[in-house]
Amino acid sequence: MIVMAKILSTLILVVWLLRRRVQIGHAMLAGSIILFLVASPTWGKASMALQATLLEIRTWELMLAMFFVMCLEHLLRTSRTIEGFMTSMKAMLRSDRVLLVLMPAFLGLLPSLGGAMFSAPMVEHSSKKYRLTPENKVTINYWFRHIWEFSNPIVPALILGSQIMAIPLGTLVTHMGGYTFLALILGWIFLLTGKKFRPQKQLESASASASTSETKHEVAASIETILVDPVATNNSSFSMRYLYLALGPIIVNIILVVSFKLSAAVSMGLVVLGMVIILRLQWKQVLKMLTASFVTKLLWGILSIMLFQNVLTASGLVQELVVLLQGTDLPIAIMIGLCALMVGSLTGSPQALVAITFPIIAVLAPGSVTTASTVYIMGVAGAMLSPAHLCLIVTGEYFQADIFKSLRPVLLIECIIVAIVILNLVLFS
Repeated sequence: MIVMAKILSTLILVVWLLRRRVQIGHAMLAGSIILFLVASPTWGKASMALQATLLEIRTWELMLAMFFVMCLEHLLRTSRTIEGFMTSMKAMLRSDRVLLVLMPAFLGLLPSLGGAMFSAPMVEHSSKKYRLTPENKVTINYWFRHIWEFSNPIVPALILGSQIMAIPLGTLVTHMGGYTFLALILGWIFLLTGKKFRPQKQLESASASASTSETKHEVAASIETILVDPVATNNSSFSMRYLYLALGPIIVNIILVVSFKLSAAVSMGLVVLGMVIILRLQWKQVLKMLTASFVTKLLWGILSIMLFQNVLTASGLVQELVVLLQGTDLPIAIMIGLCALMVGSLTGSPQALVAITFPIIAVLAPGSVTTASTVYIMGVAGAMLSPAHLCLIVTGEYFQADIFKSLRPVLLIECIIVAIVILNLVLFS
């Protein structure tokens, strides 16, 4: 039990630091130091961990992949492709209920913290004729933004998990892709049906918006202007251009990763290069993209996570943990999955739960797609139910809603998903 206490004490420290809003890079570095100190430290172990972190190609491949993800997000945002796509969808789709799904879902394809705030006024605009409470709107915006956590190859947590487990990203995405459809179906059933979706006259929007901040009014006004621009919506060439620009990079990246088995770094690099050519960017614009996308906090976090994994391996604690867990009857995937669920609920971050739990399963069950998927899905459930989740906080503030009431339907849906994951593990493993 001593080995368990050492690992748990380290995890508790990391989670506590993350809860205190310490950068994930700093928190993981502190965890690495503590883990090293409690595991009979020697210079040989330290050297082994540092060399594995700095000299292995997968560390730099992961950092490069995340850099290109930020480049793509920058291009789609600054070229106004996102606004153009939403304008096109408003013109093509006549169902406000479909738009309630589409708008947060599309912005969820891009791992941008500002996306939740951007899609909130779009949800507000499309929900006017329905009897939706602020909590209903929060849940819709929050849930459909995150349905891609299982299948989008540019989700940072998936890229990180793939590298730590040494499992091809395409394999991981293919194995869990069905859960995106499950999340979509369950979300539609529990969030977009019922009496509240019987159309009503749009009479109460003025009083509902009176208590919001000036910032909210400005953002909502600008988004609604985009969505109802008569010039843009009547221009078919405009619509198709932004459809291609918005969906093209995502689809091409998925094809390159899943069908051609390219690494995330190579596929994202090719996609960004293609977008630079298509948008005909000048050298000054390319340089601005590169500098704006070089987020040192994010890259430092990745480096620290890889160091934590290598310290955990070099310390020998995981090997001791393997011996301990082999004496239990509970499957390793469920045990680590429960740990991931707890970490996710405490931090509200899929990246954090992957950083903390995947280095353990990388040694306990190396190369096991089933174990990795089970732990990941259970961890994401915890992150989605966390009051510390940034997207939930931002959306709750926008709609001035009770976030705990907003989480009630999310709890029900996540319980169903976790139950299916565990049942699948028991029946087919």
